[in-house]
Amino acid sequence: MQRTFKSKIGILTHILLLITIILLFYSMWIKSIIFLVIMLIINVLFVPSFIHTEYIFNNNMLYIKSGYLPVIKIKLDTISEIVSHPKKNSLFTTNPIKRYALSSDQIILYCKDNRRIAISPYDKEGFIRETIKCNPNIKITK
Repeated sequence: MQRTFKSKIGILTHILLLITIILLFYSMWIKSIIFLVIMLIINVLFVPSFIHTEYIFNNNMLYIKSGYLPVIKIKLDTISEIVSHPKKNSLFTTNPIKRYALSSDQIILYCKDNRRIAISPYDKEGFIRETIKCNPNIKITK
């Protein structure tokens, strides 16, 4: 059975989106083509991940999707630990490319192949329950 969790979107992400949209209109107002093209590219790349970041459970797999970033596929039996309230400095423990979290209220998935993936499901407890239902051997650290 497939279950989908949407990403929680933090205030910083909202602010970044608002700034890029304001700069887009500002570039049109000052009639700067180069600045306009740059802001269009940033918005085209940023907005889909803002809208379409989701975590999907299907057939003992977790699919992590975010805009144009590649879909990450994780077998649920390879997840060894979930840290549900990471320390503030743990934002730097994951590869920024592999951060599929749009909020600072995130969890980190530790896999047996030494991968660490930061995600921010809106329903953290439901996400953890669904993960444990599929793999009861996962260690949960709060």
